[in-house]
Amino acid sequence: MKTLFNLNILKTGLIFCALLIASCGETNKENAEVVELEPPVLESASQEYADIVMKMYEHMSNFDHDAYGAIMADDITWYWPDGGADTRNSIKGKDNVIAFWKNWQETTGGKMTFAKNTLLPIKVNKPTNYYKAVGSGVLAYTDITITLKDQSTTVRQHAVMMFNDDMKISNVFLYYDRTGIMELTNVVFGETE
Repeated sequence: MKTLFNLNILKTGLIFCALLIASCGETNKENAEVVELEPPVLESASQEYADIVMKMYEHMSNFDHDAYGAIMADDITWYWPDGGADTRNSIKGKDNVIAFWKNWQETTGGKMTFAKNTLLPIKVNKPTNYYKAVGSGVLAYTDITITLKDQSTTVRQHAVMMFNDDMKISNVFLYYDRTGIMELTNVVFGETE
């Protein structure tokens, strides 16, 4: 009995199988190109940071100076919304920040509240030209209402609060239209002693 097969089909099938087996083999790691990914400028951080900022707002609304002081780093810098990155007025040190707010409370009899809070925990991997701060922080948007006697004003505030490794607030960068507050208080925050 005669078997029918074509030698060319057999050769083609053998070559196909050899190539298939070779292509399934392990790649040569020496020739593989390693691509290192650069970390993003920003990424999300733990919700714990937003919770701390919310507590700070609550304590500041109640003028509970010891409580908000407990969540601030000793070397905190509080940046007011004036000037540029290198010219902004600031308060340096926890004791000085607390002294400022105690003085403001005592001399004005004023109150402040924070509402419509939007808090986004962030991790900054690269310093920007403006903040020059890296690490974990919170991008915060809130309505701050300042009340003096029978008058009040509300402004939408944008703040960036950065934390140190001990989860204490180390930098506060404030941004808001100061017009309403200056008209109400006759004071530019950050320029008072």
